[in-house]
Amino acid sequence: MGVISNMPTAAQTRALLADMTWEPVSTLTPGQRVITFDKTPRDHRYRMYRVGEITDVEACKAETTQIITSDATVSVSTSHKFLVQKWNKSMYREVGELDVDDEIYRFAAPNGYEENDAYREGYITGAFCGDGSVPGWKDRVEDPRNTGSYISSVDEEVARTVVKYADHVVPEFELSLKRRQYSDSSETALMPVSPGACDETIRDRLTSERPSNDEDYARGFLAGLMDTDGTYPEGKELGYCQYEGPIFEQVCEYLDLLGYDWSHDEGEKGEYSDKIRLTPGRETGRAFEHLLETRPKVSRKRLAFVGNRRISGQIPINSIEPKEENTVYHVSTTEGTLITEGMLSHSP
Repeated sequence: MGVISNMPTAAQTRALLADMTWEPVSTLTPGQRVITFDKTPRDHRYRMYRVGEITDVEACKAETTQIITSDATVSVSTSHKFLVQKWNKSMYREVGELDVDDEIYRFAAPNGYEENDAYREGYITGAFCGDGSVPGWKDRVEDPRNTGSYISSVDEEVARTVVKYADHVVPEFELSLKRRQYSDSSETALMPVSPGACDETIRDRLTSERPSNDEDYARGFLAGLMDTDGTYPEGKELGYCQYEGPIFEQVCEYLDLLGYDWSHDEGEKGEYSDKIRLTPGRETGRAFEHLLETRPKVSRKRLAFVGNRRISGQIPINSIEPKEENTVYHVSTTEGTLITEGMLSHSP
């Protein structure tokens, strides 16, 4: 696959990594894990999303063409192949064979969100709202084996992320990683734990009014809550497990702020619910966009669609424009495929 890194109308062409972030192809290296898909249908049925590995990256000069869709602009070598739907069939076609209005298979629109302090603080709050335990908050049941404030997630990604973020934005929480007993069982987990002297500081911060129009904070909050109290079983239905109350209301408010439709069991905001779902139904594209925008850290939730969801959804080409010779990057993967600027591509 030949992808150009210095496009005149877009930033560097980006590939989708397995952590659900985008990285310019010019900086990719062998061994990195990326989101791919089946090069050919398995069992003569469907192509499914997979996690693959980059095996080679080679830079060279080549004639290029610019492809523009409503989602993205990408400049590629003329020999580059996209997976398209044409004549009601799925096929790989070189750029020179494409026409305007041909439909390229897409994953989701790429984005360039950067983590900032608002995102980090939102994540910490979301994680505490999901699995946090603070004296005097959320009807905590006292447990002499686990005193002080902590987040009781079994996922070490949560623990390490919370402590790292807290060092940046709320050092007064004095969170550190400790192995603690989990729930009422004999199992232990690595948790973010704060000394009892910080309980009041943490409780006051968690119960203070949260930003209502800060999209970065909202993304972080939803990511922290997804990592601790969210579900995405087998990549089918993404939702937040919450009951009636302030946290429930906060989830709904932030989903509204970011432009997502949602529903829950009773269908009316404020009534009993055990999951707030993205809607409509199991529309995978919106779930992918949500994961890309919020960037949860727990890989088993973030990558639940891999091997469980078949590729679907296309986007028409708006414009095809020949460009000059330039440097392109041939990126090879174990699956023979790659997702660049949200579009599904063949790789050498």
